[in-house]
Amino acid sequence: MRYDAVFLDVDGTLLWVDLDVEGYVRDLSPYTANGPLTVERASGPVWESLREHIRENIKYPTVETLARFRRENARRTALSLGLDAPDDVLLEVSKRRISFNPYPESEAVLEELGRTGVPLYAVSNWDVELEGVLEDLGWRRSFDGLVVSAKVGVEKPDDAIFEEALRVAGATRERAVMVGNDPVSDVRGAAAAGIDAVLVDREGNLDAGEAVAVLPDLRGLPALVVGDPGV
Repeated sequence: MRYDAVFLDVDGTLLWVDLDVEGYVRDLSPYTANGPLTVERASGPVWESLREHIRENIKYPTVETLARFRRENARRTALSLGLDAPDDVLLEVSKRRISFNPYPESEAVLEELGRTGVPLYAVSNWDVELEGVLEDLGWRRSFDGLVVSAKVGVEKPDDAIFEEALRVAGATRERAVMVGNDPVSDVRGAAAAGIDAVLVDREGNLDAGEAVAVLPDLRGLPALVVGDPGV
């Protein structure tokens, strides 16, 4: 079957998020107040800061409220490490040391999906700045629309975010497909909403019986979307 709309997850599907803890330590070592700052000492709090952002960003539906949360989060992390630095420095370093790393095939697959003519929508558990991340990667033009949890007010696997994706796409649930790497958020959530789901299982160790297909990466997706019988 040729689908009328593709809903594509971002984190873990198109890219992975990383933290440069060594760079964080280099940037903020001049501000230590209680002994040397080491990678070993900083790693736990810095990663926990990112996890806190992921857990809490849905509470901040505007750029302004998210900016305040980011500033407070950066300050809490610095305090836990005994750093005495201006808030603006902490915020700039915490943002600069996060990187968004595309999987090797992602850009080519986005271009190939564009050639299929099937509309593509990012459906992602992300903060309100997802559009800027996609712009920076040169990917925003690949998407006909964005459905972002922090703007919708619910996260996958909640049924409401899939209903919003169908509304934005103007598609029926029978002719849409959700593609992502999470067996619960992407696959089970979409399936519960009556939408076909494709699991991207890069490690080959996930279980998602509700998926209509399992792919080792994104390269097989364009053929699947257009109903290529070879898939």
